Amino acid sequence: MMMERKSVQLSKSRFMAGIQCPKRLYLIVHPLESTEQQDEGLNLQIINGYEVGDMACKLYPGEMVKYDQGLAAALDETKRLIADKSVSRIHEATFSYDNVLVRVDLLERSDAGWVLTEVKASTSVKSHYITDVAIQAWVLRGCGLKLASINLMHVDSQFVYQGNNDYHGLLYAEDISNSVFDILPAINDKKSELEQVLESELPSVEMGEQCNAPFTCEFVAVCQKVAQPDYPLSSLPRCSAKEKSAIANAGYSDVRDIPDGVLTNANHQRVWRATTAGKEEVTLSELTAINDWPWPRYYIDFETIGLAVPRWKGVTPYSQVPFQWSCHIHQANGDMSHIEFLDVTGADPRRACAEALIEHIAQEGILIAYNAGFEKRVIRDLAQMYPDLSETLLEMNERFVDLLPITRAGYYHPSQKGSWSIKAVLPALVPELNYSDLDGVQDGGDAQIAWFEAAGENDEKRVLIANQLLEYCKLDTWAMVKIVEVLESKINKHI
Repeated sequence: MMMERKSVQLSKSRFMAGIQCPKRLYLIVHPLESTEQQDEGLNLQIINGYEVGDMACKLYPGEMVKYDQGLAAALDETKRLIADKSVSRIHEATFSYDNVLVRVDLLERSDAGWVLTEVKASTSVKSHYITDVAIQAWVLRGCGLKLASINLMHVDSQFVYQGNNDYHGLLYAEDISNSVFDILPAINDKKSELEQVLESELPSVEMGEQCNAPFTCEFVAVCQKVAQPDYPLSSLPRCSAKEKSAIANAGYSDVRDIPDGVLTNANHQRVWRATTAGKEEVTLSELTAINDWPWPRYYIDFETIGLAVPRWKGVTPYSQVPFQWSCHIHQANGDMSHIEFLDVTGADPRRACAEALIEHIAQEGILIAYNAGFEKRVIRDLAQMYPDLSETLLEMNERFVDLLPITRAGYYHPSQKGSWSIKAVLPALVPELNYSDLDGVQDGGDAQIAWFEAAGENDEKRVLIANQLLEYCKLDTWAMVKIVEVLESKINKHI
């Protein structure tokens, strides 16, 4: 006998979760005792969203509906502001219709009706934004508001901050009225469908692209416990959805189960061979170039911050501004030294970063990075910003070698599960080193959050965060040193 469930209000975020995956919506509303929900916590995407939202309020000042007195008060305050013809703009206007609740980023009064504007921190209109705004428009129409037009306000990637807190031009409002109105009739049907989901039992949904698009589902771990084999098809690098589907439809879910001859891509075959054999596969011919690298060797890694709302003159939205680097210097005689740079004060770090590079990196030897294109782009941007330093900085870029493609071509271990990121390769080659042993900062995302937090903290807290950043970035370059060391030992063992 099916248990009768109390009607649940659908917020916009729940509505969108249900569109992505009905099982996700169900678990949000009806969490199971055994449900392990992944808490993504604060990340730079969320921070940028807040900052863009705050900037929209500053650039387009109006009345703000606050939630400090609860939902009922917010709904009443919205009604009052809507009725007051002297109010031209409302931020966070709150509406509820037919058990669906929405908050509107910006609502503007016009002679033809109301202009609904959704504010996003992205630099373009994405398809799921249309659905997001359509839910809002459906509720507003249900509440009796006439909508003159609908906008998606996003960041203009061509904006260059000139200083003096002048952010006019940072945000661009794109009219998406036609796209929203086209799908508006489908919202009511989708609402009914989601209500039925919530009134039924936990839906059975196979894992697929919806697990990570348009957002990473917080319940992935729940489904993986049931559905994920030890070496899933996602272990096949750069395998198209069509190829995966064909393999899955043939009855194979674990790479080890795939018969010999099914895979035609050379890299997929290599992953299959290593995985079925349960041991590493080394292609010495792809690694021998390491022995020819000149000395000294500068292993270097940058940490950057990409803010949607630029803070420093000459910076565009999401430009990767370097605030830290680590460098291990290996001499031909075996001597090893380490130098580093870090600025978490919140001041513009670029000039000091560039000058420190020039001071400590000699004009001989090579610079080694993992995915060197990123480091070269950072240095190129610094050279463009500071013409007086440009020649020396660009000369550094001519001496880069990239450890990633060499490792990708010459080494694979089943534990990598199709990834050649440094965090996948390091435990395979150097198991005694582990990023999870670090305190506070364990990846690039953590480093960005750490910079953001340190820039707004007092000196005592800033020192603590700075030490965590220094240890993390230092491990990034030491990891490259050890990876090269192990690869060299494999090369020399066979020479």
